[in-house]
Amino acid sequence: MRVVLLRPPRYVWPFNSETSAFWQPLGLLCLAAAVRRELPELDIEVWDAPGEKFGWATLRRKLTAGPIDVLGIGEETVSAHEALRAGRLAKQLHPNCLVVAGGTYFAYAIEQALDSGCVDVIVRGEGERTFVELLRHVDDRGEWRQIRGLIFRDDRGELRVTPHRPLIDDLDELPPPAYDLIPMDKYGRGSRNHPALVSIEHSRGCIDNCSFCILWKHMGEPLDGNGRMRPRLRTKSAPRSFDEVTHLHKRYGRRTFGWVDPTFNASPQWSDAWAERMLGSPLIDARGKPRTLHTAWLRADCVVRDEKLGILEKLVRAGVHQVMIGAERDDDALASLSKHNNDPQICREAFAIFREKYPQVYTIGTILFGLPGDTWADLKRLASCQYRMGMDYCFVMPLTPNPGTLVAEEAIASGRVANTDLPSYNFHTPVCKTETLSLRQLESIYWRIMFSPNPKRIVRAMQQLLTQRDRRKRRVHLALLGRGTSIAARALLRAVFRPQDDKPTLYSRRPSWYDE
Repeated sequence: MRVVLLRPPRYVWPFNSETSAFWQPLGLLCLAAAVRRELPELDIEVWDAPGEKFGWATLRRKLTAGPIDVLGIGEETVSAHEALRAGRLAKQLHPNCLVVAGGTYFAYAIEQALDSGCVDVIVRGEGERTFVELLRHVDDRGEWRQIRGLIFRDDRGELRVTPHRPLIDDLDELPPPAYDLIPMDKYGRGSRNHPALVSIEHSRGCIDNCSFCILWKHMGEPLDGNGRMRPRLRTKSAPRSFDEVTHLHKRYGRRTFGWVDPTFNASPQWSDAWAERMLGSPLIDARGKPRTLHTAWLRADCVVRDEKLGILEKLVRAGVHQVMIGAERDDDALASLSKHNNDPQICREAFAIFREKYPQVYTIGTILFGLPGDTWADLKRLASCQYRMGMDYCFVMPLTPNPGTLVAEEAIASGRVANTDLPSYNFHTPVCKTETLSLRQLESIYWRIMFSPNPKRIVRAMQQLLTQRDRRKRRVHLALLGRGTSIAARALLRAVFRPQDDKPTLYSRRPSWYDE
């Protein structure tokens, strides 16, 4: 049996370059490793079109080259349409191919997936054990009802949703991701800011249940049989995580580690133990300088906690030099997002800790706009929020109703979803109007950020560009500033020259190899 796990061609997120836009498809590599260990007789392959920079013409040739028994696709909302396109192509060329969908989109857009004519079955939640069991019974649909974690239509066309599969308690039991199935040397090649990059995880799940996020739910624990979930965090052991970093550095020459954990610093026990191992290893040179660089998503309250415990200082010395922190809001609307213990004061304190004690760390914050009650005054305030927070750079993102989230349920119920085009769900194109603002009006926040007179912005920019001594921080900031300015310029030009155009702006970029 030939099994192919595919990440098809897609657009580039507007703030990334093509050299660092696409990390290794970690979810597919984890599935491949599980299949290879449990079903060694199968032929398992991973095709990563973005990583290898091949487009739809090449994908057609690869699919035509030989028969495929099972095609696995797993996506986020913004690229789900690309996965469905790949599924249709596979069915066209191989009508008997079983197309299996997974990831954070399809399990929450069941009808769209199963009625597309190209998806046969959906794996929901954590996929390793479910996918392996499905492959064991791939030709016996009568057994699918006994496999936990599946969604499919039976022979009579009736929807079947099997019970949730219990979470994997001990993540150390999982085999290392099958990095050897993809050309590792192509990731981060030519990138100055993220050279030799690699995606890696030490945990799954989260400690909070933010209403706009699907990750905690996707890797959460069911409360009952009615779809109610609660967040649950699981981590690998620090020795296992350290061994993975060491292996990737030695075997593949990886130097930039992109941790994909929703909350890298949720567990102080893991952070402390992992940092201690890193600091006592050859990954730190004789001068105390780390040989590897680590980027991660952090929670502000955990930053403050770990600074008091002395753990944050160890993480920075171990190589954590770029962090993303979700500030989300600077007003009372934060409570509506169900993000707890991260009020604006905590966020300001977290950014201040990095700014004053660890200036070598580049800090990126996120601010959400387009909440139901947002007005012109809110947009104006949020446009300058980053300067009050004190972060190095800010991603200002529209509230996006990803399927399965409470935000999506409320937006649909209130009729605020004004754009259902999946490519627009890119966290830069507004898709939900507010009670008083249209999508076009919401887009004005981009040019307000970059072009409205703001002394704090000008002073901050001069400091970062002229007095910043860390060359990497300066390069990263210049790159982000350039791309942010490009988005703002497009929004402003459109407002001036096409004021009546009510179509949403797609800020994602079409890569040069997309159709090749």
